[in-house]
Amino acid sequence: MTVSKLLTDSTTETRLGPELLAELRANLWAVDCQTCGRRFGRWERPALTVQVAADTADASLHHRGCRSPRWLELPTSDESEFTAFPHVTWRAGLILLPTGSTLVFLVNPYYELAMLRRDNGRWRLATLDRFAAYGMGTDLFDGVTAQPSLSVVVDGDRISAQITDEASIAHSWHVSPLSPDMREVVDAKEWLTVGVTTSLDLRRRMSDNPLPKLINAQQVRLGAARITYTEQAQLLSDTDFARKVRLEMIALTAEMLKRKLGIEVGDDLLTATLACSTGNSAMIMRLEGRDKLAAALPVAMLYATKSRTASRRPAHGGGVHIMTASETGTFPWFEMFTAVAELTGTTVVRLATDPTVEQRRTEYLADVVIGTPEQFRAAYAFYRDDDGDWSLHETRGQLAMTVGFDVRHRAAELIHRYPRVTVI
Repeated sequence: MTVSKLLTDSTTETRLGPELLAELRANLWAVDCQTCGRRFGRWERPALTVQVAADTADASLHHRGCRSPRWLELPTSDESEFTAFPHVTWRAGLILLPTGSTLVFLVNPYYELAMLRRDNGRWRLATLDRFAAYGMGTDLFDGVTAQPSLSVVVDGDRISAQITDEASIAHSWHVSPLSPDMREVVDAKEWLTVGVTTSLDLRRRMSDNPLPKLINAQQVRLGAARITYTEQAQLLSDTDFARKVRLEMIALTAEMLKRKLGIEVGDDLLTATLACSTGNSAMIMRLEGRDKLAAALPVAMLYATKSRTASRRPAHGGGVHIMTASETGTFPWFEMFTAVAELTGTTVVRLATDPTVEQRRTEYLADVVIGTPEQFRAAYAFYRDDDGDWSLHETRGQLAMTVGFDVRHRAAELIHRYPRVTVI
């Protein structure tokens, strides 16, 4: 709960003044005592302790019985200083804005702690200043500007926002579990907006979009973070599709292989296909040549169904990217996929070594894209730096299908961007 009343001493009241004390009451939340770690009572008045070092200070909440309210000047005090706040509470949440596709990772990093700074002899609230140092800004434009220090990591059903400082993680917050609906929204984007504020209690459900008020009041810091995935999060799952949809799509593709190319997908290949489609690629990895292609194609076509919207437009987060060890290795994949795609209206593209500008503008929009790691890397760099409509190209594809461990290793920095990955 917000701190409507604080126990303060006369020195604190004089040094900070009524306006700053009012700001502190609006930005501090009585959850846990910063001395003992136990919770505050519902009607309890927390004691405010301010610890000062030169022109910076921290203000923290305590049980009255644990620590009396006071102003503590570190250079002249005999009391031991606080070297850390192990009991400080943080809360994070995912907010889907009214546009329906804009997701914000919003966090309150300090419930019972506030930072202060003295400028020109007057103290002010400075808790969010440290996040400005990481490049986070104060308006919505800053929320879509990528910051190298920010990242969002999806790990299974857990999503974390991290801030890196000098190659180490300075801050990390997470939301768990990540619902399937939210995961779908996350997977459709290359970047996610991260917001930091101390003006909201994120334990409570919000009925509307809080960002406009926070931005207008300069009470939030915003930045865009690139989304990456751990291997655990990228595993194919039996929950990716309804069982009926999975079986019907795989059976349909197998029938097309038989009619178009005369390839009989026997029980052994179907077993490998079904296992791969639910995250177990051990059997398909033991196959070779045409058998491997025939078993892998139904999996790729299954996931390619997510590459189009209901109106048949390219969908964010859609498409299947097949990565092979060499350019010559792309030919058999392209030939087989093209033959089947003719019967379904699915688009298939093989990346060119020296593509034209127009090719590069459209090649990621195919339902199935085939190429080497180096070609995918060059294509992604083009989209990232292109001045055109990035919104159509912001996706990495729904699934990266890598033919062999070697390819996955060579495409490591690319692979981390895909929601789903399977090695065959």
